[in-house]
Amino acid sequence: MTVVEPFAGWEADGITLVERAIAAHGGRSLWRATGRIRLPFSRAAGALLKLKGYGPTFPAPGGFEIRPHDRVTIFHRYPDDRHRGTFADGTVSIEDVDGREPPMRSVDHRRTFAGLAKYRRWSPLDALYFFGYALWHYHVLPFTLGEARLVRVLKRRGLPDGINVVFPPDVHTHSRRQQVYFGTDGRIVRHDYVAEIVGAWACGSHFWEDYETCGGLLIARRRRVVFRIGRQPILFRVLEVQFGEPQTSTSS
Repeated sequence: MTVVEPFAGWEADGITLVERAIAAHGGRSLWRATGRIRLPFSRAAGALLKLKGYGPTFPAPGGFEIRPHDRVTIFHRYPDDRHRGTFADGTVSIEDVDGREPPMRSVDHRRTFAGLAKYRRWSPLDALYFFGYALWHYHVLPFTLGEARLVRVLKRRGLPDGINVVFPPDVHTHSRRQQVYFGTDGRIVRHDYVAEIVGAWACGSHFWEDYETCGGLLIARRRRVVFRIGRQPILFRVLEVQFGEPQTSTSS
């Protein structure tokens, strides 16, 4: 894991935006003490799921458990009630919870999406990788934004409201270069990226909605992604996921 000096080379406006967001989302102390975030799955829809085989080739999990400081996401009851899926910093595995079967495992699963392979329908391991890294990375933001390289501060009507950043190469996420936008209250409201393992055309604007405070942390229960052309979101729903009541704990 790369150790990065926080906010190295950042300009003051960018640091101010991120520090305000960190405070709004619960603060550093609470974040550092949080070992687990549990998210019951409620529903999901959108063009991406239809394209990639949601239902026929991979199912919904019973719920998610994110271990933010370990780079781990666990899918409970996935792909059925007898199994559990784990994303662990790029490696994915599915194991029998009773230990009666050898686990399915793929190390550095991102490599399997090279070339034309990225256009395949997803298997349970593929979906585990995509949603595993996505959920992990969403739930370490805004707290780890200072570890990224700032490209520039984004402004609307002359006022800073977002950042364009490049994440370190060892961070599993949609694309290294992303844009994050903040509301006047410091909350993350929009997150732009390219879902590279789907294709270079998969430009999305991801809206963070239905926030709830859980154990002091601010957690978005609804994640809505629409297609994007340049900086302009298009009203075409790529993905929408709704979660139930989140839970946090300090256990690791």
